[in-house]
Amino acid sequence: MLHISLVKNPNVLLVVWDACRYDYAVKHASFLNELASSSLSFNNAVAPSPWSLPSHASIFTGEYPHKHGSNRFGDSIDTPLVQELSDSGYATYGVSANGFASQRTGFHEEFDEFRYTGGRDPYINGIDVSGSAQWILQESGGTHGEALMQVLRQIPSHDHRLKSLANLTAVGCGELANKFEFLQRIRHPVFAPTSDYSYKPGNNTRTICSMLRSHNDGDPFFLFTNYMDTHRCYKPEDTLQEKHVGRKLGYDELVRLNEKVAAPWEFESKKARGELDEVDVETLRNLYAGEVETADQHLKKLYKTLDEQGMLEDTLIIVTADHGENLGETDEMNRQRMGHEASISDAVLRVPLVVAHPQLDAATIEDEVSLEFLYDFILSVANGGNVSEKTVRDCVPDIFAVSQYPATGGGNETLEKYPDAPKEAVRYRSSEHSVVAYDNDWKVVAETSGEKWTLKEMNQEPVQDAPRDLVKTTEEYLNLLKQGGADTNLSDENLSQLEDLGYL
Repeated sequence: MLHISLVKNPNVLLVVWDACRYDYAVKHASFLNELASSSLSFNNAVAPSPWSLPSHASIFTGEYPHKHGSNRFGDSIDTPLVQELSDSGYATYGVSANGFASQRTGFHEEFDEFRYTGGRDPYINGIDVSGSAQWILQESGGTHGEALMQVLRQIPSHDHRLKSLANLTAVGCGELANKFEFLQRIRHPVFAPTSDYSYKPGNNTRTICSMLRSHNDGDPFFLFTNYMDTHRCYKPEDTLQEKHVGRKLGYDELVRLNEKVAAPWEFESKKARGELDEVDVETLRNLYAGEVETADQHLKKLYKTLDEQGMLEDTLIIVTADHGENLGETDEMNRQRMGHEASISDAVLRVPLVVAHPQLDAATIEDEVSLEFLYDFILSVANGGNVSEKTVRDCVPDIFAVSQYPATGGGNETLEKYPDAPKEAVRYRSSEHSVVAYDNDWKVVAETSGEKWTLKEMNQEPVQDAPRDLVKTTEEYLNLLKQGGADTNLSDENLSQLEDLGYL
């Protein structure tokens, strides 16, 4: 049956696969590649920053980190994109498993409806205990226990009281496990070292599908979602473990691999002591491949739901990642890293990007493009612009693609917890700013340490051989980033949050 559109402006579905690197998406995301073959795909999309908080802020403000300023642990994230879309008549929905794109940073405030799915809550139709508690802490401070007590008072008036109570109990168990580490020996996700072990992509998908089914067809919608599958911890379902690893891994082995090998500073410490096991590293790569396939399967489910609801013809679908991930390789700057701490490698900065809509002809854009342009593109389409390759290209600024890594602070705290971690790597993460600029085959890196790399086709070349304008751009953007400064210490609340998110 032909679906006749009653929506003037297209719906927008923005899907972010957290920490998904481009090369693994090309190899393991079959549905995304199928979608790309009939859509607008980008072979050289660049993350505006190599970690979640500043990168999400860039996508939702259209500004680089030096300008939006959401660069350090504990910063909030403004979302003028959501406000602009609301003002244009869009219903706005958010479903995020990322602890930075959540109530923790005030990211949720402008959405009409928002659900955080990265906590230990088992039931999506109960109170969002993790998200609610984060917002209470963000607004009024206090302790986690006090925040949970405030949530408890909301349960009697909720439609699903028992499920809300179960969510509260699970989150409370997680807080106890954070405080008393011996509880982490209990083999259950609610007692795991971080809430990532409780995350299930199905919670994202079910929540999104529920929102789509209840949406008022008279208004266009904007729906943002963040899937955390390709972010540590890597724990694809059993069938994908057997496919990519060759066997099913037990709970204890998954925790060991993720906490004692894949955790960036544990990896650095093992490397410094000469204790890295290449079999473990290869197993983690295979688990990561399974997680890329997991995210891809859920994208297919979202696509199918849009089709079933008669929304597909009216929906602009954008799939990308906020950054990529190192998987233990030695990068082009001769740095061996795991995760996305202290790194501006291509594995971290090059991300997938596919823009799909029935009006778009299949095309591939080879130019380097930073994701901050998505802000202007989405607003252009939402305000009557054509969904076309020309509109996309018109929204890409006529400058080099740039990525900025603001110093995060927290160096002393990291060394206190990981005394074997190389001081150089910790200093790089906590105290040094970095800027990367791309043009054709060239990549130029400038750091506040004074170090500079100029690479052509991944091979280091003399600085004088690099395009002068490209080198100048890195220097200018580095100076802009330096003007913001960097705090070197973290508050107790920041430390608690980072431990909960698995960053410390």
